[in-house]
Amino acid sequence: MIRLARLRTATGLPRDFTGARLLEKHQDLVTRFFSGQVEPPIKWTSSKWKSAKKRLKFESSGKCAYCEASTDVVAHGDVEHFRPKSTYWWLAYDFDNYVFACQICNQIYKGDNFPISGQRLGSPALPNAQPAGAQLTQLVQGLVRDVTSTTDEELVALWGAEEADLIHPYLEDPSSLLTYEADEANREVWIRAGAGSRAARAHDAAVKFLGLNREELLRLRYAQLEILRVFKLSFDEPRISDGTKATIRAKFDEMSRPAYPFAGLNRFFLRQWNLM
Repeated sequence: MIRLARLRTATGLPRDFTGARLLEKHQDLVTRFFSGQVEPPIKWTSSKWKSAKKRLKFESSGKCAYCEASTDVVAHGDVEHFRPKSTYWWLAYDFDNYVFACQICNQIYKGDNFPISGQRLGSPALPNAQPAGAQLTQLVQGLVRDVTSTTDEELVALWGAEEADLIHPYLEDPSSLLTYEADEANREVWIRAGAGSRAARAHDAAVKFLGLNREELLRLRYAQLEILRVFKLSFDEPRISDGTKATIRAKFDEMSRPAYPFAGLNRFFLRQWNLM
């Protein structure tokens, strides 16, 4: 897992996630909430967040934001609600609550799980029945947060007291919480916890609720490490030319970029080898 950057510009943002159409979307959210109180649970329609997929996929370079494998390899990717909409209904249409995740991490492992070590966020205060007119407009406006006018710092202040065990890849740096360990005998690379209690919680949640040490990922990560080691062996060879060394270093730079599969693993071992 690597730190991702949220694009907070209107360019490329689905039109229904900004301006008047975002207000309309949240009016639908309020209607669904009150309908769900009469006939629970709340009935969701994936078409309401489907338009976010292209932007999210671009932000994560086509990789799952959690396991970092290409979604063409592990499973199709889709819009994942970091805080599950079953509990955090008011964040169902919040763009900052979305990540691009593969179906295995999202559906098979995470589902509606969201472990925390702090105090659970409280639901917005709402009247007993759905209001109308100006009162409805005021209620809807209170729920809307436009991704183009929000900062990461505001989100940390808003959500941080929950102390979510899972890493939010847009708001935390996974490299400070997770490490990698090669098991040579079994040809696997395991994700391990970094130092400190936050790292231990992040690791345990990532393994249990995202499956980041599932068998296919252990093997895929080891295959990536083998490629990285071949380049290192060549780089360390004293007889190679300066030009070849420069080419290999450029390859290291490429393998460290966000778009490269398992960039977090690549960065970890390159740092260990003092090559980054």
